[in-house]
Amino acid sequence: MFDFSKNLKIFHDEYVRLTNAQRAEMRRRRQANHKRVCDGLDELKKPALVDTINQGGYAQKTMVQPPEGDFETLYDIDMGLVFENADSASAKTTRGWVRDAIAEKATNLKYDPECKPKCVRVVYADGYQCDFPVFRRTQSGENWKYELSASDEWVESDPTSMNQWIEKQIEDLSPDSDDGYQLRRIIRFVKYIAKVRSFHSSKKHPSGLLATALAIESYKAEAGRDDWSLRETIRSISQRSSLSPVYANGVKISDDNDVVRLERFIEDAKKMLEHLDGLDADDVDDSSARWAWKKVFRHSYFEEPKKETKSAVPLKGSSDSALDRLKEEARERQSSGLRSSPWSR
Repeated sequence: MFDFSKNLKIFHDEYVRLTNAQRAEMRRRRQANHKRVCDGLDELKKPALVDTINQGGYAQKTMVQPPEGDFETLYDIDMGLVFENADSASAKTTRGWVRDAIAEKATNLKYDPECKPKCVRVVYADGYQCDFPVFRRTQSGENWKYELSASDEWVESDPTSMNQWIEKQIEDLSPDSDDGYQLRRIIRFVKYIAKVRSFHSSKKHPSGLLATALAIESYKAEAGRDDWSLRETIRSISQRSSLSPVYANGVKISDDNDVVRLERFIEDAKKMLEHLDGLDADDVDDSSARWAWKKVFRHSYFEEPKKETKSAVPLKGSSDSALDRLKEEARERQSSGLRSSPWSR
């Protein structure tokens, strides 16, 4: 396979993984949302939170940027909110406290905060979506026992176990630990591709957790070759059945609604391979590799780089390096017996 790994690494770092500024923005929003909930609960005279738990891509360091051209959907933030068991009410009522607290203090909302079966969802006008699962905890020996507010029931749950399982898979399955482990990068790529396909087709594809579990299930490691690893991971996804459940940490995370989404992604994977398998030919060059990977990511990064045109005369304000380059070219012409002035002939 034509080695495009260096280019893919640049694309990952600049357009897939969150930048330092974006990660800082996530932290700021997390803190702001935490303060809104706490202040809202206090104003409504409701019990206070006793803990928060980072979940999802934020906690797993697998958040990805939106597809190119998508200015509506930005990032999802998942933050578990924990009450003491003795302070909680029914599952539905306690979830309602959180919804009302956010509505009391939040601004710039696209919609009113909404109680979903397993969380309170907030969508901001600038595209950010925040999910707040609600838990209650009880002391159990030296540990805490957690229950999740799910529909009308409190369901036993371990809110940190999924994060721990994903981190262990990343560390155990990756061939090395360079740059945060290869599997973590492949997870980001798969999540990004799912977002790209959803954006361009306007049809739902696997969610963040589902895409993460698919990437782990299908992962093919290859040290130093993220391009090969990603292609073979995509191949493995293309060969699975959409009817087969998806598991994470031993728990089935897919349901009947995911069958169609999985089927779409599997068919997309097959189409991607039609382009990527062409990179095994002997006559593949950088240009054809760019074309194949653009079919996968649908991003202008993979277009041919524009060739720089050299000005024969330095313009006003030219950099020192440009002037040095022109001087060096003049010296080369002189050493070869050529003159830089046409009238010197």
